[in-house]
Amino acid sequence: MEIAQNTPLDFIKTRAYIARHSYIEDMENKLTSFEKKMLAKDFKVHWASTEDNLSDLIYNSLPEKAYNKVCFDIPVIPENLAHIKAIKPIPLKDLENGEKEASIIITQADFAIVETGTLVLLDKGCRNCLNRVNNLFVILDISKLLSKASDLETILYLKTFYHSNNYLPSDIKLISHPYHKIDKNVIQHEGEYDKQRVEITIFLYDNGVTHIMEDKKLRDALYCIDCGNCKTVCPAYEYTKEFTPIELVRANCWEKERQNGNLFKNTMLCGNCDHACPVQIPFTDLLIKEMEMVHGKEGKSNLAKIFEKRKKLNKKSNSFSRFFFDKKMYGKNKMLHNYFKQSKDPFFNVTWLQEHAEKKDE
Repeated sequence: MEIAQNTPLDFIKTRAYIARHSYIEDMENKLTSFEKKMLAKDFKVHWASTEDNLSDLIYNSLPEKAYNKVCFDIPVIPENLAHIKAIKPIPLKDLENGEKEASIIITQADFAIVETGTLVLLDKGCRNCLNRVNNLFVILDISKLLSKASDLETILYLKTFYHSNNYLPSDIKLISHPYHKIDKNVIQHEGEYDKQRVEITIFLYDNGVTHIMEDKKLRDALYCIDCGNCKTVCPAYEYTKEFTPIELVRANCWEKERQNGNLFKNTMLCGNCDHACPVQIPFTDLLIKEMEMVHGKEGKSNLAKIFEKRKKLNKKSNSFSRFFFDKKMYGKNKMLHNYFKQSKDPFFNVTWLQEHAEKKDE
């Protein structure tokens, strides 16, 4: 699909939803197909269930027993890896400017395409260094695959649109076949440098995905494309700085997390995230379902009815009407009632955010 600049945004969102649904609902078969394609291309593939398991697999894949020079280009370095003596961290900027050498880059793929067996890296810090190392380790969240190559443009358009209002990311690396490192210090023939194949190892990282897949409703949370838009429109996150809507939903897929009360403290159930999500994740429905899991069967329908009226709270402009509505709707729920009562800021919604941003710019 080629997206024209005047293509309606709602149409693109629908295409993105269909693309994510196609993969998530048939994840097991698609992952098996992807693994076979990558192995046939001579990539190495490992399956990691937890962060500890991922750390162990990376450690066991190191080419040397000691002093592996490694550049990390991932959001968070697993704690177990950060203290392994066999790894000597090399700053990525030092590799890029030629001050130091490294043998391994550890990065994270943003997406992968099942149909073609392709890894997709977006705007990575290591983008100019991939052919300067002997080994590339790529961590891939098993929920972040796309069934078809034609789905990629749709997803990238939405992801980038919400980040910067640009059409596509500034840098896209597609890795579908092994490539070579060029050593300019070794000349084989006149005008030709020595080439060494870069060994690429893929770590298919579960990180709780299969657990979420067990619930047909909660698995909608796996449609996320990491655009970050739910975060920007969430009044609870603006107030608490603890959980974005997608983080809150995914965290509370586990009973232990639901019982600690974070679910009730970190959402106003305003529905802003429902409106903002480009792949139509039903955040409010998922949060209500998780709240019902805490409360059990008693009062289940009652809870849903109360929270369906939560959006009305955004429309209460003065403190008196807001207090009256809050007491009526949330009086029996002490956590939310106290939370709303203590908040000094207005309960803003998407429109409020836009107006507030315009005033800041003036």
